[in-house]
This record gives sequence, structure tokens and C-alpha cells, in this order.
Amino acid sequence: MTKTRTPPIASGEPAASAAKLQDFQTLRVRLVDLGLAPENLRFDEPVDDDVPQLADTIGAAGVLIAPIVRPGRKDEAPFMVLDGRRRRMALLLRRDRGEIDDDHLVTCQVAVSKAAQAAALVLPNTERAPIHTAAVILAIGKFRKARMDTAAIAKALGYDVVEIRRLEALAGVHAKVLDAFRQGRLTLKQVKLLARIDDKTQQGQLAQAALDGHLQDYQLRARVEGGRVSVKDPRVALVGMGRYAAAGGGSSSDLFGEMPDVVLDPDLLQRLWQSRVDELGEKLVPLGLTVFSGPDGGVAAPDGFETLPYVYHGDLTDAQKAARASAREALDAARVRLKAMAFDSEAALDVMVELITADAALAAAGLGRGQLGALLLSPSADLGVEARFFRTEIEEVLDDEDETDAETAPRIAAPASPPDVAEAKVSVELDGAGHRLHETRTDIATRGLIRDLADDPAAALTALLAQLFKCLALRGTGRVSESALAVEASAYARSGAPPMPALDGEVFERLAARREAYLASGLRPIGFIDGLPHGEKMALLAELVAVSLDLKEVRNTLIRRSARAEAVEIAALCDADLAAHWCADIPFLALHSKKQLLAMLSAMEVEDDRAAGLKKDDLVTLVGDAAAQRRWAPAALSWASAEPEVEAPEDGPETAVGADAGPVTGQALEAAKVEGDAVAGEEDEAAPAIAA
Repeated sequence: MTKTRTPPIASGEPAASAAKLQDFQTLRVRLVDLGLAPENLRFDEPVDDDVPQLADTIGAAGVLIAPIVRPGRKDEAPFMVLDGRRRRMALLLRRDRGEIDDDHLVTCQVAVSKAAQAAALVLPNTERAPIHTAAVILAIGKFRKARMDTAAIAKALGYDVVEIRRLEALAGVHAKVLDAFRQGRLTLKQVKLLARIDDKTQQGQLAQAALDGHLQDYQLRARVEGGRVSVKDPRVALVGMGRYAAAGGGSSSDLFGEMPDVVLDPDLLQRLWQSRVDELGEKLVPLGLTVFSGPDGGVAAPDGFETLPYVYHGDLTDAQKAARASAREALDAARVRLKAMAFDSEAALDVMVELITADAALAAAGLGRGQLGALLLSPSADLGVEARFFRTEIEEVLDDEDETDAETAPRIAAPASPPDVAEAKVSVELDGAGHRLHETRTDIATRGLIRDLADDPAAALTALLAQLFKCLALRGTGRVSESALAVEASAYARSGAPPMPALDGEVFERLAARREAYLASGLRPIGFIDGLPHGEKMALLAELVAVSLDLKEVRNTLIRRSARAEAVEIAALCDADLAAHWCADIPFLALHSKKQLLAMLSAMEVEDDRAAGLKKDDLVTLVGDAAAQRRWAPAALSWASAEPEVEAPEDGPETAVGADAGPVTGQALEAAKVEGDAVAGEEDEAAPAIAA
């Protein structure tokens, strides 16, 4: 059946208009023209006590479900109510109160045929189309404007009081949000996410995206949850909300009680966590390990240390197996005790020391070479803190006398170092401002500073340099939330390969000297940078940008073409010449096959009949001497060439000169085809191409 909208039908015209009406057509009827059909199942029942409440509900939100009427017959009102007796009574009560008059229009559905009228009479509530939650939310908003209390709203709508309170928070969202919800473009869960966004303009924009069909759930969640630090943050486990609150930290509860409470001062939480970790580091001094701390335990090994190798149980001696079994037993016992305690208590630190000591014994027992040298402490919601161990770098095999000295020499233990940037001393006048007002104030202030900074290139250069200086040269300042500029950068590094003295090592030494000068100044980064002469600023900018370069390729099948194209352009800009700083040395040459080494001699125009008959080590020495005499570096390491055409070698896609060997020209690949025992494409972590 079709539904069309018709204009109101005036009193006295039903007979003339009835022939034109269709079943369940929607029309608007004057209140005075509505009568109660005698066939209504509760025709004779008096007005009940809840009708006044229903009248108030209709006054606030209107009639949510249209009454079903039939055309009036002889001596009847123009339209007679088949379903909606109490709604009509409530409307009449409102008329008697003087709130409306007889001409008040009521939206109805008309049943014309006998079958439709019979269905309307016996239609049970379970057969009705349910009221959409969006209509309920709108109704709640209207009820509140009419100053109805929560209990009255719950009674009027047939909901629990708790549910009304939850839905009430949705009544203030942008109209487009409820429109998209009603059309099925948004789920109730997504509407709740949108309600958590204070800016209604943004709500409307996101809702319009949903109406247009291109709003993804992950985008919405990222917008709402991005940057939130909740009580589920693993740092909270070690600090404790009690200690955080006592230090002046605040928190806020979720609008709907569905998300964990939010920590409003993450910087304070970080400082408290660092303080607790420093206290724990002091207790770990007897281990003789250098103690580091960081937000993530999955970082690369610190300078001077190596990641622990995988332990193959079958390769262990009986003594090692027994030591590991004993350490594991102590570790499990300490873990059980710790989990039964509050991680933020003082007693928990002592148990953490026991656990970390047992874990260190377990790790040390599995080492075939070297010894433990450092540990990294990071947050853990499971145990309060997580410890990751590293061994000292192994550069050569020690003789018996050196081994004895190494065993008796004490190791330096250092607790977690404080960050280079001192805690900022600022005062904030809130004067009772709520979260939304405070956000609005800081938002407008930010936009104003953007406008002024955009007109001052010198100040912008200082601010950018200070941010890069913090990210790349200072310690303990990795959180973007602690900075005014949302600019991130990380210094180049390759796991297990320290800086090369003649190359990036020189740049890092310059930055280390600048860091010492900064620490001696007693200033914060922006003040320190601002005091530098312009030439020094530009030199520092070049150094910082340089160490942020990362062009390594970890496999010969992962060619970063776009990055390579930029490297070629950068090399042309700065007239890059690797041979001016470095020539092919022994560690680099040792990674190559004999055929590759002979090709290098040919490239240097060195003719030596003995070369083909030399052993690999002797040939490496010969090539190294020739390279040193000529200050020669392989062309494959130069970026000052056109975009290379990389072809698969004869031995297949896994064969190449080296994963990190830089740009590879077709000629270099031809000269570097691998044979025998020196296939550079093999998964040999002991010889991973160029140390960068």
C-alpha cells in the first residue's frame, strides 16, 4: 500500500473525501474532529491516573505514534479513533488546560477498508513498528526543555531511569547525527562516540560524511580516542591513581561509562612514573648493570650493547640448564608474589627487584659469549614494570689473561638518567573553567599563535630547530605531547652497528658537543637556540636534518624507489662525495665474494697477477690497500647518479650485493654476481652488508 501526505481535512467533509483516501494514508486532523470509535476495545474505560503524565509527555515531545482513525459515519465525528484512545484523552486534557485549542492538528493514519479497520482494532503492541531510538533521544531533549525530571521521562517513554540518563547525553548532538542514525548510516555506538566530541561543527561534518557513505568506524574511533591517556595506561600500574591524585593530577569519567577514565595530566603521570623507575633503578645497583628506562621495551639495543641472542636449549651445558631451571623457579615465585600486591606500593618495589634479579640470572645463564651489561625498564600493566636485558658488545675473542681481567673488573651501574630538558615551571589560571571552556580557550590561543608565528620566519626557525634539537640530540624528550610543535623526528641508527667515525660519527660528535653546551647554559631548548648566531643556527639545522636521513633497505627485494629518488636529488644539492670522507675498508670488503673483490680491483685499474690465486683474507687486504692509496669508494655506494635500474641477479631475487649497499647500478650488479660461499642474499645476520 502507498502512503501519501494530504492536506488537513476540514470538519464536515469526511464523506466527500473518504472516497479519495487510501488505507494508512497519513493526514492531519483537527482535534475537534477526532472522536472515539465505539468499536475501540477499551471504549468504556474511564480516564486513568496516568493520562495527565501522558499529556505532559505530549506537550514536551509531541505524539510519537500517530493514532489510527477511520472516516466517521452518520452522526459521528469526521474521524473516529480506532487505536489511540489515551492519546486522544491526553490531547483533550491539554485543551481543557488551555494549552491547545480545538483547531490543534493531530497527525493520524486512516484505515478506510474494513480489513484495515479490523487490524487497527486488534493490533497488539508487539506488532507495532518499534520507535527508533533517534526519536526517543529527540523526545528526551524536548522533555528536558519542558523541565520534566528523569523519573517522569522514564515513565513516559517506558525506559529505565539509568537508560534515560545514558540516552539523555545524546540529546545534545548535532541534528545531522540523529538524522544519520535514523537512516541507519550510524550505529548507536557511533552516535555515542560522536557525543564525546565537544565541537558540534565537527559532529555535523562527521555525520555528513556518514550520510554520504564514506565515514569509516576506525576514523571515528581515532578521532575520539586519539591522544587519550586512560587509567589503563601501563604507567598507572606502577604510579597508582592515589599517588597521581595526591600530586594534583585530575581525571574524568566517560560520558557513558563505557570507556576507562581519562588521565588529564599525562605529563605529571610520566614524571611520577620516571620517579618510581629511578627509585627502582637505585635498588638494582647491586646487579652491576647499566639501567635505562623508556616508554617501550621493544626498542633497539642502546649504544655499546647488543640484543641477547636466541637461546637454543640443546646447545646449553648441564650447568647452564641447571642455572636456568633454578632462576626460572625463583622468577615464577616472585611473579606470583608480585601479582598478589598493589604495584604502586613501596613493598612492591622490593619484590620487583627479586623478580628482575631472577630474570637477569635466567638471561645470563643462557649466554654462550659475553655478559649482561644493561637492562631497560619500561611500563607493564601485567607486572608494573618490564625488564629487557642486553649484553656488552663482543668485538673480538679475548685471550686468557684478558678474560681474567674482564671477569674481575667491576661494571658501572647507573640508574635511569633524568631527561635533559628540565621540568617547565608554568602557572595556569583555570578560574573554575570546565573542560570544554578550557579546550576552547587553548584552541583559540593556539590559532592566534599560529597567525603570529607565520609572520615571523626567524622565530619559526628557532622553534623548529629547538624541536629537532630535542628529538635528535637531547635525551628523555621523545613525547610529542610535551612539545608545542607537533613535529617528530628520529636519529638514524642501525641495530648492532655503531656510528662510523669518519661519516655519521663525526656528525653525532658535533651534536654531542652542542648538547654539552646546552646543558651548561642552564636554558631551555628555545632559549638556547635563540641565543645562537645565525650561522650556528644554520649549521645546527644542517646537522639535525642530516642525522634524520634514513635510506637503508633491509632486503634486496625491498627497494625504496621514492626515497632513492629524493636521495639522488639531495646528493646533487650538496655535491655529495663519499670518497672525500671514507674509502673501502677491511670490514666492508670482507662482506664481498672473491669475484666481487676482483671486480673492484678491475674498477680501480689495479693489475696484479697474484690476485686471482690469493685466499679470501689476503685478497681483502690487497683490495683494501689499493682503495686506501686511491681514496676509492665503490660506485654502488654513490647517490650522485640517475635512478638505478635494478634487475634480478642470475641466482634469483634473493641474490644481491648487499641489503644496505646503497644505489646499485646495472654495471655494479653485473660485477657483483655472487658465487661460491659468498652469496650476499643469504640470511646471514652476522654479515649484513654495510655498517651505517
